[in-house]
Amino acid sequence: MSKNSVPELLAPAGSIENLKASINAGADAVYLSGKKFGARQFAPNFDLKEMEEAINYAHIRGVKAYVTVNTLIKETELSQICDHLLQVYSMGADAIIVQDLGVARLARKLIPDMDLHCSTQMTIHNPQGVSWAADNGFKRVILAREMSLKDIELTARQNANKNIELEVFAHGAICYSYSGQCLLSSFIGGRSGNRGMCAQPCRQNYQLILAKTDKYGKYGDLDNIPMKDQYLLSTKDLAIYFHLEQIAKSSVDSIKIEGRMRPPEYVANVVKIYRDALDLLSREKWKPDFEDILRLKMCFNRGLTSGWIFGKGSSVMGRDSPGNRGLHLGKVTGYNKNQNKTIIRMKNRVKLEKGDGILFKDPEKTGKSADIWGTVLEHTPTIEKDYLFLKLRKKVKIGSEVFITRRKCLINMAEKVIKNTPSLHKIPLELEIKWDKTSTPLVRATASLNKLDKIKIQYKADFSMEKAIKKPLYKETIIKHLKKTGGTPFIIQNIQIDYPGNLFTPLSNLNHFRRGILEEVQKRIIKTYQPPPHKLETSQNYLQKLKKGFQFVEAGSSNKTPQHINLAICVDSGTALDAAIQSGCKTIYFQPEIKYHTLNGSYEDFYCFKNSKDYKNYFEEIYSLLKEFKVLCNESNSKLIWKWPDINSDNFIKGATNLINILPDNTIDGVMVGNLGALWSLKENCSSVKIYGSKGLNIWNHMAIHELSEYLHNITLSPELSHKHVKKVISHVRDIYPAHDFQLLIQGNLETMVSEDHLKYMLPDKKIIKKLKTNSYHLGVKDSRNRIFPIEIDQECRTHLLNSLELCLIDYLPRLLSIGLDSLIIDARNKPADYIRNILSIYQEALKLTVNGEPKLGDKLDSLKNRVEKISNGGITTGNFIMGTKND
Repeated sequence: MSKNSVPELLAPAGSIENLKASINAGADAVYLSGKKFGARQFAPNFDLKEMEEAINYAHIRGVKAYVTVNTLIKETELSQICDHLLQVYSMGADAIIVQDLGVARLARKLIPDMDLHCSTQMTIHNPQGVSWAADNGFKRVILAREMSLKDIELTARQNANKNIELEVFAHGAICYSYSGQCLLSSFIGGRSGNRGMCAQPCRQNYQLILAKTDKYGKYGDLDNIPMKDQYLLSTKDLAIYFHLEQIAKSSVDSIKIEGRMRPPEYVANVVKIYRDALDLLSREKWKPDFEDILRLKMCFNRGLTSGWIFGKGSSVMGRDSPGNRGLHLGKVTGYNKNQNKTIIRMKNRVKLEKGDGILFKDPEKTGKSADIWGTVLEHTPTIEKDYLFLKLRKKVKIGSEVFITRRKCLINMAEKVIKNTPSLHKIPLELEIKWDKTSTPLVRATASLNKLDKIKIQYKADFSMEKAIKKPLYKETIIKHLKKTGGTPFIIQNIQIDYPGNLFTPLSNLNHFRRGILEEVQKRIIKTYQPPPHKLETSQNYLQKLKKGFQFVEAGSSNKTPQHINLAICVDSGTALDAAIQSGCKTIYFQPEIKYHTLNGSYEDFYCFKNSKDYKNYFEEIYSLLKEFKVLCNESNSKLIWKWPDINSDNFIKGATNLINILPDNTIDGVMVGNLGALWSLKENCSSVKIYGSKGLNIWNHMAIHELSEYLHNITLSPELSHKHVKKVISHVRDIYPAHDFQLLIQGNLETMVSEDHLKYMLPDKKIIKKLKTNSYHLGVKDSRNRIFPIEIDQECRTHLLNSLELCLIDYLPRLLSIGLDSLIIDARNKPADYIRNILSIYQEALKLTVNGEPKLGDKLDSLKNRVEKISNGGITTGNFIMGTKND
């Protein structure tokens, strides 16, 4: 295994201290963000001056700097984002990491030389998504954390002929939901994860419940399901350290350490451990080291897991506690009254010292009632054999588990790392020095940035040496002083000196000469990363052109307004679809839910696909359903659009596209997709099918619409947008895309999370499983405010968490019509036929009243709203439509 075979080590820089910690600990590249537009808004981050200094700091140490611009962007921010992109480009960043499709489009037009990386917030989780990225100008994809190494290798093979890099997370926090698809924080508090402001509701306490549902699907007769652990949505922290050799031999190009909000000691220690391991791997001398494992556990961690990447589903979750686990030290076994010391039998022999932090936890109590107490040691404890003796201010319960949560020695080590540039990041210099006729030193310096890139400079001293009267400077003395690079990021490997001899100058002049040489080399290195002036001027001129296009037109002034507004519904069962047809709905999105009952009643086989035969049976049944229901839709003149899940495996996409190609013509009127891989597969393999975009595509601005308009017939705007931002988007695209439909979700328990975790595997009782096999009982999770979030499990074992309240915008129909939308969608998946009939009847009446401009319209819509509330599960909400997200 050669040095080049190990992947890039990419480390976090949430602050200048973390930047130095990452670089000096051995990172090959760092990622950082400005004060705005980064997905970690609660990290210190960098203002523009600090960002330029940070990028330069990295570059003069041979380290790449990637800038995250990976939040979703509102229409009103497009001008600002263009300024930001140009500023980052001018600083010489090596790449920008983006989530928003509109930002990607702007970057390609404004700064075409800049490398683009797909953020994990783009939710690229299948080979087809990577193919989209490669075909649309991206250099790298940061893959979803839910992909297994097997999936990644498959993805690499399917894209082997395309120049695309693959990056995976290696260490740090894991989101419960697929990144980019989590709306829970946004819906319950306006703090959007897609805007870098996630409040981490997944780390809260939840109670699993079983609910009996009525004829409208409303939850009632709630029963708490006894569970040992209460942090149902809390994941452990990722650590692929044990599998580094597999990663190094794989097709992964970069491994990322998560932690822009972590302290410098965390960053320094974690990065150093991975750096050392990768270096040993490059020489085929590495194996997991017990001491490294202990150090990783003594850094902040919620328990370590190898994650979804190595297929450890059940081990990913840390449902017993959402906080720092640290390193398990041992258990309290007694108390010495005479010495006032607590006695701990150690499981891991660690020499504690004053300033270390420890935590005591009563193992008999969990969840909210957990008895946890932590302290910082005021004295260095004594050790006798396997026992530790601690003097504490508080008596702790015998039997309590003891954890180390803070090591003073690690903090001290991190401080040293931050202050000192290691030799691996020192750029080697070669100097050729001679003197001109005036005895002025001249130097030609060559800096080796890597094996391929060298830069050369010429530098002339600002002083002349004099003929020595008494003590001439010897050649060896000059070399000695010029080699003193100290704490700079340079190391002088070789000096060739053509010295005439018998000259003198104060040693301070030689030091000044050396500093001048290094400063000139440093300036030249920084300049090599920055764009040349003519390219920067071209980008600046194009920026002015772009900004003129961002002059917003108020909705309603467009030449095209919809002749009528269409009411569509999304359903997932045959009975629901039949009810929608009978109710006169003309556009039906059908996402068929097919449940398999096994002969032995095993719940493990009840829902989830296990092999290719399951997929084959699934698509055979869908084939029959689509043909059957198209006949009914034709009779009622209704459109039938097959809705795919927003998360699709490679097996699903291939099976679904194959099915489309064997369906009789005109069986379906289109396919709705929610991820870029599904979109690209349909474009490549089913060119005649109309493609509809779901909310999963996260469309926030008109530039994102431009990016996808060539492929999509219909676009659903993000439910995170407020009415004022929806209005601005529609006003900007209405004239440009007269053949496109634009729609918005207006009713339903919207999906807030989709996770690879399978909550139903936790069920302790077969009686509960038996009830769930009927349509009368459903699962949910209840939070501390008694809000109940319904749970659904799909055929590929994923958990879908729905909002506790139903979105209801019926009283805002006049505003929705004035905005200029083409369609309004009711999400009625997981709803019975009675709900379908009632909700469609109510909205149809409301639309008729609104279009006709009935007198006292507000009162009549309020009355209809009351009827909606009576059949809505959990109550109703306007969602983000009125308030939007924080910092709106």
